Amino acid sequence: MPRGGGGGFRGGGGFRGGGFRGGGFSGGFRGGGFGGGYRGGGSRSGIPFGRTGATRITSRSPSGPYSHRYYAPHRRYYRPYWWYHRPWYYRWWYSPYWAGNWYRPWYYSPVYVGGGILFMIILALIILPVAGVAFLFPFSNADTNGYVNYRSTETLYFNEFWYEYEYIETGSIDYSIQSLSSDLTFIIWNSPFENIETKTDHIDVVYSKTLSNNEYWAEWLFLKPDSIIDYEFNASNQLYFFIASGYDLYLWDQGYSPSFYVNIANTTLGSGSLIIEEAQDYYIVWFNDGVTSVDVDYTINYTATDVLDLTGIYTQDILEGVPLSGSYPILSAGNWYFFIYFDPMISPEESTTITFDVTYNTGVTSTERWLGVQWILIIVLVVVIIILLAAVVARKGQKKLKLKTPEKTPTDASPYKVTTEEAPEKINKCKRCKAPLKPDSKFCPNCGGKIEGRQIGAPSMTTPANAKNCSLCGSKLTETEKFCKWCGTQVEN
Repeated sequence: MPRGGGGGFRGGGGFRGGGFRGGGFSGGFRGGGFGGGYRGGGSRSGIPFGRTGATRITSRSPSGPYSHRYYAPHRRYYRPYWWYHRPWYYRWWYSPYWAGNWYRPWYYSPVYVGGGILFMIILALIILPVAGVAFLFPFSNADTNGYVNYRSTETLYFNEFWYEYEYIETGSIDYSIQSLSSDLTFIIWNSPFENIETKTDHIDVVYSKTLSNNEYWAEWLFLKPDSIIDYEFNASNQLYFFIASGYDLYLWDQGYSPSFYVNIANTTLGSGSLIIEEAQDYYIVWFNDGVTSVDVDYTINYTATDVLDLTGIYTQDILEGVPLSGSYPILSAGNWYFFIYFDPMISPEESTTITFDVTYNTGVTSTERWLGVQWILIIVLVVVIIILLAAVVARKGQKKLKLKTPEKTPTDASPYKVTTEEAPEKINKCKRCKAPLKPDSKFCPNCGGKIEGRQIGAPSMTTPANAKNCSLCGSKLTETEKFCKWCGTQVEN
């Protein structure tokens, strides 16, 4: 769990930061982009053509259904409904991007990936829980018996706090603390430090002091803005009285003459009030600068604002150099905090070194933790099984629909297919050279003439003799072909 120093109250009743180590966001949006372009036109030149079947020559690359390099047959799928223009296996629930292609082995499927994902699922659902119960519960600092221990030596500064916390079902907090050079406050609570409320506190000091020659006496307290100091004193002889900050008192003690909030010289009586505007230590000083002793009786009333209200919260005072240890029973489940607070109202020092050893008995063993999250594992397992079954069904559906032929022809005439009345007779021989043709031929293999439509230009290359594939479109050639049946490219003799 988080650990670290934190800030207490300083100035204006606010909190000075530090302490709680929080989480963070990380992330970003990966943006897409739109792309596209416009196909520009160009001027044509060459021999004019009409409906005579003459050779068409243009100054740009051909376009249209036969403009592809490989002149492969252009297949379309026809279904009885207008929306049913693609096979079922192209729809999202049969997408090969997650279910794989039906004609490929299972290890090409993204939901399987050669057994890798299946192995990780087995590891997460079986091996890790067993190992966690046997050794420790992951994502927790607790051991198998549910104990969490924090032990450290740290430097704690003025008006700061150190904390640890853990979630405890039922158990206790055992602690051992020591401060080397300052008095501190020890707190155990079930909420963050910021949730401790504040109050206005009234502190009365009534005291008598005898001051020898060249001796001074000071009362001090850390106060925040809007606090008030009311003072009244009576001395047996004249003395020097002032109210100063800690830094100004240090300068005065070193022989300098700083400015004070209240400054009265050669007096035996004094009373008044001081309203605090800045959060700091305030010292009320009586100095005997005469040659005889002086007895001083004084009363000071502090009205301190933004004081921590620790009513109903478990606290202990840590005295300088005195070890403090004990155990606090936890009666309700939740996050329980362990604070060591450098309270400026009881300690004038700037820093101190602390050592602590705190043990949280969370009351939850590793076995109980795993049993508490077993419903999450069951949900994950069910989701994985559903995904695998859906992938199997999708792949089988792909195969069936791929092999399935249309049961009936569309009722409306297709714009891409001529009707029976307009369809010409089946061509078995070339109209030019009367050579026999194969049903899928686009060009005559004997004379190179186009079977249907106009011939758009003529290939600028030839295929070497005895070649097995066409040099232009890559189609397979037989030994008897003089022209490629797909693109009409001439084969050398």
